[in-house]
Amino acid sequence: MYFAIGLLALALAVALPVGLLRLTGRLGRASDELTTTIEEINETLPEVRHTISNLNQITTGVNVGLQAAEAGATRFSGRLGEKLRGPAAAVAAAAYGVKVGAASLWRSYSGGSSGGQ
Repeated sequence: MYFAIGLLALALAVALPVGLLRLTGRLGRASDELTTTIEEINETLPEVRHTISNLNQITTGVNVGLQAAEAGATRFSGRLGEKLRGPAAAVAAAAYGVKVGAASLWRSYSGGSSGGQ
């Protein structure tokens, strides 16, 4: 029994350092990869910031252009409404005249045909 416990302790004493050495190697490689990744990020970050700055400038320009277009469209629609007010009233009056004339014609036709019989 004591012999088995001693043998188990000896096997553990040999296996544990081997496992720790392998773990140290893997952690070292992971650390190298992380260091390389961080360096690449630090090199790329100014370019990304510059690109974002360019996008912000483009967006600002588009917003200014849209505001100018909105103001122009508002002015145009206001002038267009003023110019169309007269012709629109004339068209409305003509439509009303056609409606009244058609009603009068219908009344005279329906009254004339029923009165003649």
